[in-house]
Amino acid sequence: MTAALPWTAPEVSLETEIEVLAAEWIKPYDQAEHLMRARDWLVHLNPDATVEMRLAAMTHDIERMFPGGPRLDHRATEWDDPFYLYPHSLRSAESVGVWLGSIGPAAAEVSLAEVRRLVGLHEVGGLRGADDVQAGDSLSFLETLAGLTRDWVASGACSRDKGAQKLVYMAERIRVPAARELAGQWLEWALDQLPAEDGGDR
Repeated sequence: MTAALPWTAPEVSLETEIEVLAAEWIKPYDQAEHLMRARDWLVHLNPDATVEMRLAAMTHDIERMFPGGPRLDHRATEWDDPFYLYPHSLRSAESVGVWLGSIGPAAAEVSLAEVRRLVGLHEVGGLRGADDVQAGDSLSFLETLAGLTRDWVASGACSRDKGAQKLVYMAERIRVPAARELAGQWLEWALDQLPAEDGGDR
């Protein structure tokens, strides 16, 4: 039986000049929807999220828009492998820092150091909003990238079990209680999107 689509966080309008600029910057990225939805989920979980938190959510994976970044072997690499996650996170933080340094006075709206810290922690969470950013990323992944995970399995990039492990990992790494409750519903739906067998159709 196909799992019903769970409740989704409402779209949150862009409230500051720097968020508008960031949305334009990330637009060419093929997973820009995931980044924007991470921001929506973040604000749902924490309506008082700072501009730095919102900006981190909507740019957290941006290093993948640029060539030369760390590579992930979907078949062999563990999903929590620090030798992939940390280079990815820190390269994204550096990319955001370079972008902020290039946009002029609008960057004065935010703390560069804080945005970089939050982006650098988006995979693992942490203090002062980092857990919220990670939770937003996780929920957005289950919502917007379950189809990508399905494609990994269908194409043979990884096994069905490995794809399922990715989805479970994204749900179980969440520390924010309200987000964990939502993630359970999204995990059931996302797992249901996977092919029935490796390289097959559901």
